[in-house]
Amino acid sequence: MDGEKVKDRVFISMIGYGGSSSLAVDDIRSDYLSSFADNPLRMEQLKKKVSDGAGGLIEIDEQMPIFIEPTANGLTPMADAFSFTKELIEGWLQKKPDNPAPIIINISDGLPYTGDSIDTAKNNAISVSKEIMNINSADGNPLIFNCHLGVGQSHSFNESENELSDDQAKFLFKISSKVPESYKQAAVKQDFQAKPESRGFVSNADAQAFIQFINFGSSGGSDKIA
Repeated sequence: MDGEKVKDRVFISMIGYGGSSSLAVDDIRSDYLSSFADNPLRMEQLKKKVSDGAGGLIEIDEQMPIFIEPTANGLTPMADAFSFTKELIEGWLQKKPDNPAPIIINISDGLPYTGDSIDTAKNNAISVSKEIMNINSADGNPLIFNCHLGVGQSHSFNESENELSDDQAKFLFKISSKVPESYKQAAVKQDFQAKPESRGFVSNADAQAFIQFINFGSSGGSDKIA
């Protein structure tokens, strides 16, 4: 922050994917952080409990900015979304070669599926994710962190596929980057166990784990996120 102004230290691209039309993968919005802060889609009023200063809590109204409307639509063309992301990254690095390596936070509620076999869709997504993780930049390779929203047994930040009991978690392991040292303190601060060979993913995340994962992935490799 610069006074009341958000500094432009981050450029964000929000990419949506779903369905089977020509718009199955879409750049929903790409802009600098200050533009997001200054131009939310809308404001939503919510109730928030805060300390009354005497040991109790009082409820106050608070305005929360909304930046994206969540939608769900049919198929899950994850490989196409990764290919679209790869093009954005390559274009960005041509224009900004000295910038930090891009971070991709992929959020999904299931395995990739494009109407053919799931194995084919998974292998395609794995292939493109590795192409992204092998892109070279002055700051190193882009990082991919993955969050799967769901219910059931959760896995996160594992070091080996052998530790995982279901196909969803094993797939996430394959398409996730190894957590660099610079991100491990941020992971610990969000109550994740970051070990030497941990990959950055969580499966069957509930609402709390999802928020913690976003805080980890958007920390920029620091431990400054509360």
